[in-house]
Amino acid sequence: MSRNYEVAFLLKEGELAKVAVERIKEYFSKAKASILSENDMGTRQLAYPIHRNRENFSRAFYYFVKAEMSPDSIIKLEKQIKFDEEIIRHMVLAE
Repeated sequence: MSRNYEVAFLLKEGELAKVAVERIKEYFSKAKASILSENDMGTRQLAYPIHRNRENFSRAFYYFVKAEMSPDSIIKLEKQIKFDEEIIRHMVLAE
């Protein structure tokens, strides 16, 4: 049973953001998800600084994906996302 999900990513800004976007697309293909739409909002100022891995971030690259996948695939996807150093934050919403 497939469901639609929306996943939001905050990525480190700079040239590595584009590389991270391609890697995120690979994560979705490994999780056997079909991407319905994607939207990159570019680099934006954060409402508050985020501290992660001894780094402080005040700006981030915003990337949103709507995808169709099974609930089991979400678990596989989040395991891969958790260890990606370029992803500052992520959030998964079921539609």
